[in-house]
Amino acid sequence: MTLNNQNLIALSKFAMKAKRHIGLVMTQEMTHDRQYASSILIKATLADDHELVDMTRKISVELDVGVEVIAAIESYLNSLVAKGVSNKCIVDSKHFLGKLAQSLPDTHADGASYRQTVEALIQELDVEERRFCISLAREFYVFWIRENSLADEFYNVQVFESETQKEELMALWNNIEQEFFSDTESLPLNMYINSMRKIGVSERDVNIRRKIAKVLIVALRNKLGSAEETYRDAINKTQHLFLWQDQKEFFLIVSREFHHFWLGNIQKH
Repeated sequence: MTLNNQNLIALSKFAMKAKRHIGLVMTQEMTHDRQYASSILIKATLADDHELVDMTRKISVELDVGVEVIAAIESYLNSLVAKGVSNKCIVDSKHFLGKLAQSLPDTHADGASYRQTVEALIQELDVEERRFCISLAREFYVFWIRENSLADEFYNVQVFESETQKEELMALWNNIEQEFFSDTESLPLNMYINSMRKIGVSERDVNIRRKIAKVLIVALRNKLGSAEETYRDAINKTQHLFLWQDQKEFFLIVSREFHHFWLGNIQKH
């Protein structure tokens, strides 16, 4: 994988930070060996350093390695903290999550495959450890399968409508990252993304939101009428990109979130 200079700098900073917590990180291997990168990123996610965990999340997205597993680990650990479990429980959970998560990038996202992975892990554990691990695996499955389902929904969208609209919308979605955006268009987009990060939205969900907002911006170009009318028209047209109800509902949530930033920028100009 070839990274731009900015991402290479971010990876180097991650390696230096991670070295203090999990040992040496070989940056070249991170870009050429997905299994090695996944292992390092999982270890870093389980480290007791919030800054490192945040850097890990961003690097996993840039490398497109272990994104769903890392998001699931974060969500699960946050749920344990919210429940007020003991520090010992969190430490033990991280220990077994580290073992389980190393096998998950190669595990198909379904119950049967997950069960096989868990059973293989249990065989390697001492008898007194197995009960805790089985309980953890059952709890963690909900978080892991949810992250994989969300990724499947938004990275494998389907359209229905007419053939012409189908082709236009699919081409727009698939090529949106190559689209050029002016400073006027980028300003509300960046403000929106920064706002989502400030309130703790996961980096993977931020990226999905960014992609949807970019599609909306393109749909809003060169439209006549009031800002409210053109925005509503863009929503009505673009929502047909999403086939499933859950996708449409999430799209409408993003549309409402982004509306404030887009409208504020239009009024300034």
